[in-house]
Amino acid sequence: MKQAAPVPLTDSNTRVFVVLLTIHTSLVISSNAAGSKLIALPLGLAASATVISYMLSFVLLGSIAELFGRGAARLVVNLGLAAMALSVGFFELAIHLPAADIWPHQRAFAEVLGSSLRILLGGWTAYLVGQHLDVVGFFLLKRTRLGGEQLWLRSWGSMLLGQLVDTTLFITIAFAGTAPLLRTILGQYLVKLVIATAMTPLIYAAVGWGRAAMPEGRR
Repeated sequence: MKQAAPVPLTDSNTRVFVVLLTIHTSLVISSNAAGSKLIALPLGLAASATVISYMLSFVLLGSIAELFGRGAARLVVNLGLAAMALSVGFFELAIHLPAADIWPHQRAFAEVLGSSLRILLGGWTAYLVGQHLDVVGFFLLKRTRLGGEQLWLRSWGSMLLGQLVDTTLFITIAFAGTAPLLRTILGQYLVKLVIATAMTPLIYAAVGWGRAAMPEGRR
């Protein structure tokens, strides 16, 4: 895919940026809410239930990086962290507000939406480091001859690097002492490897849509 310069944020293309930002933020909030559940995988492996939604957020981040550049991608990462923190704050407020006598689901509500300090610390640390590392890796690969020519390579390669660090940090901080770390890290990373490969066409779809929707993007 031929390289094109990042598109500046002007009135004519802000809509595209806002759409991609909104989807990315929705995905990371969803991942944050469901991050404490582990799902069973073949061969006795395990992974977080958020693996698909979280990997989709990296697809959106790569698309934003390609369309709008490094600064916009970093802004999206930081706004995603702020959105996760706000959502947790409102979840905790909802949990601690007194339940009505006619509503018997307080315990289940708290168990699903409440997060332990370890889950929050692990998730937020992994998110911040992993997604910023993904942005760095994306633009480092873009400087190489092959990575500069192939969008799929810089997107796929940066996702795998960011997710290796992300997965290791999250599982270690959140589940050390409560789950087999190596097996869980391996299971989650293998799932992410498969998902990252399968989702590669979505990068082209998102970037193609963005460039078609912006006059500045038709290069």
